Amino acid sequence: MNLLESKDFRLDTTIHDAVLYACGRFPDKDALIADGGQGKTYSYKRVGELITRIAGGLHQRGYKKGDRVAIISENCPEWGITYLAALAAGCIVVPLDVSLKPNELARFLRVAKVRTLFCSTRWEHDAHEVIALNDLSVDIYLMTFEDGCTLKTLAEAEAFITDEVANEDIAVIIYTSGTTGDPKGVILTHHNILGNIDSYVKSLMMYQEDKFLSILPLHHTFEASVGFLFPATAGITIVYGRSLKSRDILNDILNNKITFMIGVPLLYEKMYMAITKKINNLPMLKRTSFRTLYAACKVGWRLKKRPGLKLFQELRNKAGLGSVRMLVSGGAPLPTRVAEWFNMVGFIFINGYGLTECSPVVSFNRPSETEFESVGAPLPGIDIKIDYPAPDGVGEILVRGENITPGYIDNPGATAELLKDGWLYTGDMGKIENGRLIITGRKKNLIVSGGGKNIYPEEIEAELNMGDCILESLVVGRQKENKAGEDVWAVIVPDIDQIRIIENIPDGDIEPKKIRALIRAEVDAVNGRIADYKRINNFEVRLEEFEKTSTRKIKRRFYQ
Repeated sequence: MNLLESKDFRLDTTIHDAVLYACGRFPDKDALIADGGQGKTYSYKRVGELITRIAGGLHQRGYKKGDRVAIISENCPEWGITYLAALAAGCIVVPLDVSLKPNELARFLRVAKVRTLFCSTRWEHDAHEVIALNDLSVDIYLMTFEDGCTLKTLAEAEAFITDEVANEDIAVIIYTSGTTGDPKGVILTHHNILGNIDSYVKSLMMYQEDKFLSILPLHHTFEASVGFLFPATAGITIVYGRSLKSRDILNDILNNKITFMIGVPLLYEKMYMAITKKINNLPMLKRTSFRTLYAACKVGWRLKKRPGLKLFQELRNKAGLGSVRMLVSGGAPLPTRVAEWFNMVGFIFINGYGLTECSPVVSFNRPSETEFESVGAPLPGIDIKIDYPAPDGVGEILVRGENITPGYIDNPGATAELLKDGWLYTGDMGKIENGRLIITGRKKNLIVSGGGKNIYPEEIEAELNMGDCILESLVVGRQKENKAGEDVWAVIVPDIDQIRIIENIPDGDIEPKKIRALIRAEVDAVNGRIADYKRINNFEVRLEEFEKTSTRKIKRRFYQ
């Protein structure tokens, strides 16, 4: 196994140069593979050729430094090729969320001042209609290699790489959802993103032989940086998963011998609960054996050992995860017991913290220094501090480093609120213990009790979501009548399938009273484990899952 070091990368130039360097080093190696390993495969040599030829096609058509091109497409090799080719032509990339509605797409194209939209065939009809109805001056290219206005047409040009783009120039603009007004565009430079990648290289043990599975949406900075650009600059193979369905993910891992995957907490929570439920349904002798081995792994962990690597190899194989070496979680808080469980059964499981404005990673637990309650120490070159900490040490998290955005495009007011005296104000609350960051929640989600105590709903949600009868939950504060402070309310989605198993009701409707009684028991159990001032005062049962973002985070503002 060939351990990757900083010398194996070229991270002091531009993003496209960094990837083209890898293309030159590993021309015959598989670079990008579609459809869970069943689709088209591009070698690094072919990727390099397409980047420079498509860039040549853009240059031939008059594209120049600073022109903005948008990409909207499901995950596929052509997404990454288009992204890199646009940068090589000197353009700025505007990645767009595939869950946008047509009217939202029109607004983003207008606000971002986009010259060209690259889209998959799935978006072809809507894109043409949106542009025509809104009288937008935007060209459209399909991300295919068929005849017409496609990547194939652009790739017929002579190879070209701009010499006008520098390390400090803008690479991408990431737009927020903008549901209450025009969206804000986060500026990220080549230097921001490559500097952040360099920090991963210095903090992780990655190997040339690793194989990545890409399942999170590529328009999201977390996946684009850690799941695409990081492996692409190293010459590592990337397989694009077929979907976020658990069965597809497990099959894609098994069929491609995946070693590295990035996910969000909701995905890992479901994996954890699915596997542990199967364990709990085993005969008593096997359940006892598992618990004994798990306890031994916890003892070994305290001695800085990882006995789960061998003790639970069979479990990982049966789960279809035998080849996986490293799992990374980000994008939202992760329950402590989930992080512990994955590490105990033999995975290198890393959870961290970041945000788009930080390119995006700020901190993560190193494999040799994991503390399950924290999101780890800051990466090399990044400083964090807590602004006006309360007596318990909690305050707003501030970040400083070369990965920090220069601000929001064309929005000096919002930039001034975000950046002050060289520090970025994250809007997240947390504290630092033993040099490691502990996240407590979002500042805007904070609930204040009648006694003036701060309550972080994410902490209570994590407890609720571990309940056997609970699929997901949302905790909010509701103003007390004629009293100071807020009551803690929970909106809870029951796990109907699990309730059927518990109550031995294979089919037919379950009485609402029965569901509420089971949820009440779960709420009472959580209230018994948390401080009195955090107790859930009331709850509602919701039978439909919450609406979520493309990275599987609940859209909280819709339910508060």
